[in-house]
Amino acid sequence: MTAKAFLQLARTADRRIDEAMERLKRMRARLETGRMSNLTGMPRGGAVDWTETADRVIELEKRVNARIREMVRQKQAAMDAIDQVEEARLREVLELYYLDGYTWEQVAERIGLRDVRWVYELHGRALKKVRVPAEFQR
Repeated sequence: MTAKAFLQLARTADRRIDEAMERLKRMRARLETGRMSNLTGMPRGGAVDWTETADRVIELEKRVNARIREMVRQKQAAMDAIDQVEEARLREVLELYYLDGYTWEQVAERIGLRDVRWVYELHGRALKKVRVPAEFQR
């Protein structure tokens, strides 16, 4: 895996974690809604085995939580790799783009550059300094 592809995992991790958490929230809400109608005696369509439904939700939660743990691990590995870049300005470009989610234009503004092409240049230099951990190399 290239350094760029490796760091891209971190860039998308926050969004993917948020989506997974939202998925879990929706699954729990559906289960709770079903339980409430069962407890209140309100009419519902057909008989539902809530134990089976709860078991399915629990299994899905385990899978989503495993994915979340993997994304957190990827983000931590990327942070560690970026921390190993010695030149502060190169490290800052990587942090702002891959960890903080800024656009290239925002990165240029944050580090005081008028031309985004310089950010691309710094980014290229920085990528050469990133060492992808063996566990992420294919």
